[in-house]
Amino acid sequence: MKTGLLAIVFLTSLIIGFLQLENKKKSEVINKKMQDRIDITKRINAINQSSYNKHKISRLLIAMLEEFQLHNDVHPVLTETELVEIEKQLHLTLPLSYTLFLKYFGDGGNWIYANSIGSIRDRSFLSDYRKDVDEEIELDNKKIKVESLLCLMPEDSNGGAWCWLTSEDTKDGEWPLAYYSLSNKKLNYKVQNFTEWLQILINSKGEVIRELDFDDTLGFG
Repeated sequence: MKTGLLAIVFLTSLIIGFLQLENKKKSEVINKKMQDRIDITKRINAINQSSYNKHKISRLLIAMLEEFQLHNDVHPVLTETELVEIEKQLHLTLPLSYTLFLKYFGDGGNWIYANSIGSIRDRSFLSDYRKDVDEEIELDNKKIKVESLLCLMPEDSNGGAWCWLTSEDTKDGEWPLAYYSLSNKKLNYKVQNFTEWLQILINSKGEVIRELDFDDTLGFG
């Protein structure tokens, strides 16, 4: 009889302990979601209060923040001081649209509408990780130096990468981007700037390259 009571007490204590642990986990998840919502609201307010609140990229960033639940593993935002230091190390001035993305949305992430966007801290150039490419790649009848191609991501799920054409001189400092594909070892589907790229991303909520390569020219399947 005594043994049976002890067993019941022990089992009851285990159940209570398990329930308390589960409640704690649920509470932590709820608190995390609440904190994320507070943080996102702060970022949206910061965009609206900035001098760039009328800029098209600002509207796109707000749309992405409002759908933050669709993204995973987004890297922390960068401060103005961090951006200045990164530009010094790159010896480049980053496009305004991209710096606003880094300041208000995040420094890339592993899953942003199904796209991987690399961290600018890594300073990945195509020539750094693709040793099999020639020193120059042709695009629109121009020769582009591979060492000038700064990668938006070092490698996506298709093995290719969107690259900034940093050597192109534009009036507003907004570099175009083009996609380097392993299938043809060329630059493909040039877009005029990061704002255009983000617009495609938000509209499709999938991989930008697959949205543009709708006829499967690159053979992704």
